[in-house]
Formats: sequence, structure tokens, C-alpha cells
Amino acid sequence: MKVLTICNHGNVRSACLAREIKDLNGACTSTDLDYLENTFVKYQAVAIGAHCNKIETIKHFVEWADLVVDLSDNDSKVQLRLQDVAKEKYRRFDIGGDRWGNSFHPELREICQTIRRELLQK
Repeated sequence: MKVLTICNHGNVRSACLAREIKDLNGACTSTDLDYLENTFVKYQAVAIGAHCNKIETIKHFVEWADLVVDLSDNDSKVQLRLQDVAKEKYRRFDIGGDRWGNSFHPELREICQTIRRELLQK
């Protein structure tokens, strides 16, 4: 499963959710390039920002992804554009603007774990 997570800048909300999804793979500590081909990596996730990437870049990642999760601020223009690009892959979770400041904040991690469970039943 390949998941694209999107917030405003790709650094806090989407980064937290991407990490929570990737953590389902277990420890990812190998520096061996063969690790990249390892079949146990069931979940891949990439975080990007909707406000700091061109639409062509976003489209590239949407094509790669099986699922696109929007955590950006409540901006109808951005949401409509993402929905139009991602179509049936698109899911939105309104968790409000970034009030955490970092992607390791305990409250944000709890929110993202709840979203991950809803999306992946894991």
C-alpha cells in the first residue's frame, strides 16, 4: 500500500501520519541497499505540502499512490483541486491547522494513529 499524505507544507501533520503508517512495517534500520527491495515493506508513505508544490509535482505523487490523505487546512480551493486530481483515491480528515509545531507531538501522534487505524484497519 502506497499512501500520499498532504498538509499545507508537508512537515508536521502529513509527516506524522506518514511515519505512523510506515511504522507498521516494524524497524526500518538497515543501510543495505538490498533492504529497499525487501518484501516485508508492506506500507510506503510520502508526505508533501499542498501549498509549496506545483500541481504537476502533486499529480506525480498521486499517480504513485494507492491512497491520498488530505490533512491540509480547511481551504475549499485546495481541497477541490486535490479531489479533482486524486479522484477515488482521495480521503480528507479535518484535524485543524498546525497547532503542534512538530510531527512528534503526542497529541498529533494520537490523532494520526486514529486516522491510520480508520484507513488501514491496523
